[in-house]
Amino acid sequence: MTRRQRKRLHHSLVLIGVGCLFMLVALLLQPFESVRLWFSDQLFTSESPSPNIVIAGIDDRTLASHGRWADWPRSLHAQAIDNLSEAGARVIAFDVIFTDVSPDDEMLATAMAAAENVVLAVAGTQLTPRIGSVITYDSILLPAASLHLSASSIGDATVVPDGDGAVRRLPLIVASSSGKVYPSLTLAVLHRLFSMPLPEEYLREDGAVHLLARDVPVDSSYCLRINFSADSEKRPYVSYGDVISGDFDPSLVRNKIVLIGMTATGALDAWSVPAAAPKLPGVFIHAAAMDTILTERFLVDPGASTTPGIMLLLIGITAFALPRCGTRHRKDMVKGAGVIVALVFACLLGAFLAFDRGYVLDLFYPLLLLPVVYVGSTLSVIYLEQSDHRFVRELFGRYVSPQIAERIVSQADAGNLHLGGEQREVSVLFADIRGFTPISEQLSPEATVEMLNAYLSVVVDEVVRYDGIVNKFGGDNIMAVWNAPQSQAGHALLAVQAAWEAQRRIAELQQSDSWLLPVQLGIGINTGAALAGNVGSAGRSEYTVIGDSINTASRICGSTPGGEVWIGAETYDRAKDHLETVELEPQQVKGKSAPVRVYRVTGWRVLPVRTQAVLARGTLEQPA
Repeated sequence: MTRRQRKRLHHSLVLIGVGCLFMLVALLLQPFESVRLWFSDQLFTSESPSPNIVIAGIDDRTLASHGRWADWPRSLHAQAIDNLSEAGARVIAFDVIFTDVSPDDEMLATAMAAAENVVLAVAGTQLTPRIGSVITYDSILLPAASLHLSASSIGDATVVPDGDGAVRRLPLIVASSSGKVYPSLTLAVLHRLFSMPLPEEYLREDGAVHLLARDVPVDSSYCLRINFSADSEKRPYVSYGDVISGDFDPSLVRNKIVLIGMTATGALDAWSVPAAAPKLPGVFIHAAAMDTILTERFLVDPGASTTPGIMLLLIGITAFALPRCGTRHRKDMVKGAGVIVALVFACLLGAFLAFDRGYVLDLFYPLLLLPVVYVGSTLSVIYLEQSDHRFVRELFGRYVSPQIAERIVSQADAGNLHLGGEQREVSVLFADIRGFTPISEQLSPEATVEMLNAYLSVVVDEVVRYDGIVNKFGGDNIMAVWNAPQSQAGHALLAVQAAWEAQRRIAELQQSDSWLLPVQLGIGINTGAALAGNVGSAGRSEYTVIGDSINTASRICGSTPGGEVWIGAETYDRAKDHLETVELEPQQVKGKSAPVRVYRVTGWRVLPVRTQAVLARGTLEQPA
């Protein structure tokens, strides 16, 4: 697997981990539950309500005409029933409860019996542990006995909101603690509309109950998901005061369902619903439930595995696509953002199309997952970029010194990576294997490389130990520099220390490893002015040092016998207080008209502080 493939795999695994962690938190803890419910509510579109259901509202004008509701004589309701029956109303339903006994009950019961189509409401008092899965109440408030007998049927008018207080479902059946089952007001009205008897039992099969010659989808609590109209205010409406007085258009109610309920301002029976900003009176909720069943525009919540399935699909898509958008340039990040935006639009489009087909997809958490995954992807990209920087530095370190690698990277970060340099005083060390050509002719290429690595690595180790940088490898030789690119105090002495310790360790290596050919290295050092910087062309350059002092160091190395360290006059002048040396005959070197003064290092006069520190750590032996 290539490094790029490993990076993509790492990126994908991070996205899968972030996505799965978010999914577990979202599904188990369910944060932002109210926002999630609100989000699903936005799927409702503008649908005209059924013209066959009319609301007779006990509104502010009605209360102004007849006084407080608690003071009304029931003769007013008897008069309203007579007027509606005469106008040809198909079903008359009261979303109010007549539990107490009144002097006018006989008159009201007579009107109800004569109409033969009046449905009265009942209501549960206190929720109790359920019998099976049906919503169960401690007791059920029933109409007064005479009215109960005169009604064509009764139905539960209880409204059960969700946790956020909004009503999205209506129970089609409820039960009392004694086990008796009651139909909802919605079912009682619709069965009376079609002159069909209410079923003796309600069997739920495949998520639906067969009612009114159709399969009505319900949840495990026998609750119907209501398909609310966004234009509930367009529902046919008549003031109940006009119904009582008979001052209304009979064609408005002829052959229709008339629902009578409280609509006055400040009424307690008002609820938040998905498709309306102001609260709706409960009678409108029952009307919407009847509409849903009559038009068969049913809404179904997909199974519990749907949302996790969608989230896993999105995790898989993002884990595949985002790592392949790239991580190097800003446009790569824009590509990733484009993938997220495209998935958001795809989810929204899918949600609306599914809603049109009766499925309410819960896409809040899947949509919230996408920016979370994108943030995780961005953080992963940042980490991978930092990893790339470390990789580049380490990769440079294999071919150039860490100091040069750091210098190049810092110059690139600052935008200063260009050809040119600066004049510096440097100490340069050249190390060369003596008699390399005839030796290499005796060895295989693999053995030659192994031998080179064994000896040159000793020199590299000591150069690094004494703060030098390896500037070049040239086959069987090494060039190392001090005092560039960073300034160093005592750079000449550091170069001599590195050369001396390299020769000592090579001698020890040859004694301990008999398989090594007994080759020797000559090491020459010179100190002087040089140009240090990036040299080459715009397309290919390297950091190096050039100048006459560098050439002189190379020439001194070429004259140095194997196993010895020779230094130039400038190096000697800076390190002589610490060294035992022998001044040699001036050397005539190529490129120099005058002979060059050189010195052979034979030992130490005073141990340098650097060497003392290394000895204290036990990494060097006392020099002879």
